[in-house]
Amino acid sequence: MDGSSAFGAGLVVFFILWGVVVIGSLVFFIVALVDIIRRPDWQWKLAGQEKIVWLLLVILVNFLAIPALIYWFSIRKKLMAVEQAAASGQYGPGHVTYSGWEPTPPPVPPPGWHPDPAGQSQLRWWNGTRWSEHTWDDRTPAP
Repeated sequence: MDGSSAFGAGLVVFFILWGVVVIGSLVFFIVALVDIIRRPDWQWKLAGQEKIVWLLLVILVNFLAIPALIYWFSIRKKLMAVEQAAASGQYGPGHVTYSGWEPTPPPVPPPGWHPDPAGQSQLRWWNGTRWSEHTWDDRTPAP
């Protein structure tokens, strides 16, 4: 094998590797982009990330798919953890606001006699907004 054939073989190997890197980067760019777009905004908010930032990084700065790789192996793990936590009910009932997860307040009981939260007697009157001073137990005549 002379020098020119070795150079030719090396050139072919270089272009094959270059083609694999370019095509691989393009494929990974598309896969990461689709994954970023399909994830809802609430997942991004609960993971503490900004969807638009990662979209711009992957689209505009995607040199050798480096932002796509960072997204795929770091940020995506956080998003998947949020998705699994929400599916298992760890966040409870609520909704996402711009500032994050906002739980739904528990329903307010209707006005009436309810167990005394202070524990001073068996029942205390709840007027629908606050507890009154009126209580009832076995020693007090029924209201």
